[in-house]
Amino acid sequence: MNKNVVIKSLAALTILTSVTGIGITLVEEVQQTAKAENNVTKVKDTNIFPYTGVVAFKSATGFVVGKNTILTNKHVSKNYKVGDRITAHPNSDKGNGGIYSIKKIINYPGKEDVSVIQVEERAIERGPKGFNFNDNVTPFKYAAGAKAGERIKVIGYPHPYKNKYVLYEPTGPVMSVEGSSIVYSAHTESGNSGSPVLNSNNELVGIHFASDVKNDDNRNAYGVYFTPEIKKFIAENIDK
Repeated sequence: MNKNVVIKSLAALTILTSVTGIGITLVEEVQQTAKAENNVTKVKDTNIFPYTGVVAFKSATGFVVGKNTILTNKHVSKNYKVGDRITAHPNSDKGNGGIYSIKKIINYPGKEDVSVIQVEERAIERGPKGFNFNDNVTPFKYAAGAKAGERIKVIGYPHPYKNKYVLYEPTGPVMSVEGSSIVYSAHTESGNSGSPVLNSNNELVGIHFASDVKNDDNRNAYGVYFTPEIKKFIAENIDK
């Protein structure tokens, strides 16, 4: 069947089910099939791993890499200062893992868009397991590596204010890995900056920082691949 006919049929199905109130789940599944590499799942429970490893900024994402320590992008951290706040794995109006003050920001000295942020251990607003940051979050572990064709997920907060800090999980294949660069086909948006790039075992492959502006099936997203040098920098700057 002609691709345009398929898309038009899907649009008609969407309109029909919107009017009748029937088959909403079917529409979602068909739309995901039509854009195979734009699969995005809305996370319902952020109090389970791997979602407990993710944190939200006002307009971006970060994730936990160790005691009182999170990772995000330089282009995110440049808009923050000591005393500003982050929220551990918020889930809209369904609660979060606590709110914490930033106490230190350390940018990676190389060209890669990586920034370590240390937070105060005691929460300004407590999480479900008390006031201690480390009791309310789960640090990620590193993957052994990544290669083209492997599936990844990018967990984060696209358009956090607009989406009321709901966590989303787009998935797709790795397109290439070269040096400290990883390219993948996953539907990311503004606000996903600083999101963890994870393999199927929820292990860290890299950190997301950008995506193509075009919105079609050939749209790629870009991350910093965690080389030994970057891992060493992160390890040296985890709060003691």
